[in-house]
Amino acid sequence: MKKSSSKPCSIPTYRPTARAITKVSNRIVCTGLILLATGCASQSAISELAKKLPLPEQWQTQAAQPQTDIHRVAEPASDRQLDGGELTSNQGVAGEWQSIVNSELLNKLIRAGLANNYQLKASYQNLLVTKEQLNIADANDFPELSLAINQSRRKSVSAEQASFSNSADLSLQLSYELDIWGKLSAEQRQTQLEYSAAKLDFNQRKNDLISQIVSSWYALAQAQTLVNLYQGRAANLLNNLDIINASYKLGLTDALDVYLAQNEVNSEQARVDAQQQVVLERQRELELLVASYPKGHLVKNTRFELPTFAKQSLSELPASVLTNNFELQSSWLSLLAADAGVAVAHKQRFPSIRLTASGGDSSDELGNLLSGNPLAWSISGAITAPLFNAGRLKSLEQQARLQVKAQEQAYLDQVYGKFADIENQISKHSALTKQLSHIQQAKDNAIAAEDLSFDQYLKGLVNYTTVLEAQRRAFDAQTNLVEITHQIIQNRIAMLTSIGGKNIGAMLADGNLSKNNDGAIAFASSTLAETQQVTSDSNRVEKHHDVQ
Repeated sequence: MKKSSSKPCSIPTYRPTARAITKVSNRIVCTGLILLATGCASQSAISELAKKLPLPEQWQTQAAQPQTDIHRVAEPASDRQLDGGELTSNQGVAGEWQSIVNSELLNKLIRAGLANNYQLKASYQNLLVTKEQLNIADANDFPELSLAINQSRRKSVSAEQASFSNSADLSLQLSYELDIWGKLSAEQRQTQLEYSAAKLDFNQRKNDLISQIVSSWYALAQAQTLVNLYQGRAANLLNNLDIINASYKLGLTDALDVYLAQNEVNSEQARVDAQQQVVLERQRELELLVASYPKGHLVKNTRFELPTFAKQSLSELPASVLTNNFELQSSWLSLLAADAGVAVAHKQRFPSIRLTASGGDSSDELGNLLSGNPLAWSISGAITAPLFNAGRLKSLEQQARLQVKAQEQAYLDQVYGKFADIENQISKHSALTKQLSHIQQAKDNAIAAEDLSFDQYLKGLVNYTTVLEAQRRAFDAQTNLVEITHQIIQNRIAMLTSIGGKNIGAMLADGNLSKNNDGAIAFASSTLAETQQVTSDSNRVEKHHDVQ
């Protein structure tokens, strides 16, 4: 009988090769890096409302226009765009500015202001500071190289013997931080956005300066026009006083009428003196804007010409012209820069990797360095990760995010405030134009009533109180006419400044200045045109306006 032999059952075992282990390790490492990189990504703190803020469909009663987003420049603008290449407004705006700056002297003052204004120069220096900050941020793309040379002498004492030793070291170190999480890139983007915003802000300051110079020019024109009006009225009253005095000597009038007429003359002469002081103050304001000493003689004995505006109302311009406003674009880029700061604060919480390579030599004397001996060198890599900081980095990130939210609300308030300014200026222009038409008629009627009342007084039909009342009404009407005309011009300047767009200086350089050497003062709005002339009849300054 044969014995059966049995063999134990063996289970095959799997022994991973080195290649398989490496492949699995690589997958684990790649998966971990992907998850870590995903965690490093920072979401924008800007809301969708601010990113896609719609423009109004119309300016008040204007025909509806399709809605568009207000943001046309979401990235840093190029120098060509900022200088007026692509960020251009409607051509009508440029024509309006060329019409307003209708004097060669005013154009020279604008150029002098752009070249010499102290505040504008200070703003330019701040722009250069921001540019240097951009250079500092861009330096992170390159490794940092440093050289150190040390020389020392040491005294050692052992027992009763002293010894001296010298030591000299020379080291050259090269270090570079790897931008694995994009922290350095986020810092560069933040700085680039801040620099672009600073350039737009500088262009806005130039536009504001030009607007201030033009506004001061027409404020001076108004003040000088009032001086001429007051002087003409004073001369007319003095002529009336002579007539009343002659009648009094003949016994045709009372002494009361002489006193009343003399009082009117003295009051008007005092008004002339006060208005001449206003002219000096306007002169000095204009001189300060062009960085000149405020002597009050910058534009002395100058004939002022009021602008002639196009019949097309600026309300017909599309609301999209507001997207070219330098001030709003600067605020938007500043908001993007603050949002980029959130990404920087978020990535500060992750490890940083720095590679360092160094080499050098040491000897007992400084002169023996680099004498041909082999140099010592080292290469190292360091990973620095924040492990515990009591929530400081997290709070810094949250602080940056909250600052973006606050800046976003300020930006939205600025945008809607600009909408409100333009809406008010458009409606104000319409209201002032209507007022001007009525005041023109009132002025003509008041002057006719003044002449008629004085003629009736000389005939003994009315007393002198009636003449004084008629003179007061005629004076108020003429003064109101000058004031309303000035308000229309200033409102137009403010409206053009609010619309913004292409650099105003470039607009003026592109067109030809209109020149009028006849000395007349002309003004026309979208619905009327007036011609102001100085007459010499009875030494009275009269203004005649024709409504189109």
